[in-house]
This record gives sequence, structure tokens and C-alpha cells, in this order.
Amino acid sequence: MKILSVMTVTPSAASGPPTQEEMEKIGALIAEWRGNGVLLDTGGRMPDMLELTVARKNGKTTVTDGPFTEAKEVVGGYALLEVKDRDDAIALTNRFLDLIGNGTCHLHEVGDSP
Repeated sequence: MKILSVMTVTPSAASGPPTQEEMEKIGALIAEWRGNGVLLDTGGRMPDMLELTVARKNGKTTVTDGPFTEAKEVVGGYALLEVKDRDDAIALTNRFLDLIGNGTCHLHEVGDSP
């Protein structure tokens, strides 16, 4: 089963960019997961990344540019994982959170495109 994990963080709780040691630990985890086929894709938030919301209501599209200062959380990154089951997804997510500390991962099962 494929799981999309979207990590969110509270901007006020962010302690700054990761240290070199933290980056090395995360890099090792990414290499391990890529090597055993668990991690299909991943990406992180960039300081100057495009942020916008596209919404449609009653046939009218509205585009709102970010950043969204009213947001309590922001996306920190994502990972697309190949897991055996729900418990496997939770265990892998816990390993990741053990490395990064505070944050929330929202897990969504996704399917392949036709």
C-alpha cells in the first residue's frame, strides 16, 4: 500500500534549520528507506517556495497567494512510502519523528494513477 505522509510544523515552534548532525541522521534514514524500497519520493519545504490556494465554489475559481500568516501549521515536507499495512506506516513515521522531534505527519493512503 502507498502512503503519502505530509509533515506539518508550527512556525513559532521551529528552532531554525537542522544541524549538520541532524541532516546526517535524516540522510542515513532516507538512504536506508530508498535502499529497501520503502521510500518512493520525498521533498521538503524551501524558504522561498510557491505557496497558494486554488479553490472552486459555484463554478468560480479563486487563487490566494501565500504565505498564510493565519495558518497554525505549515507543510514541512512530504514522503511517499510503500508499506505493508497501517502498523508499518505508523512504525516508520515514529522512526522519522524520533529524528526530527516536534511535528505532525498526516498519513493518507493513495493509489496509482490509471
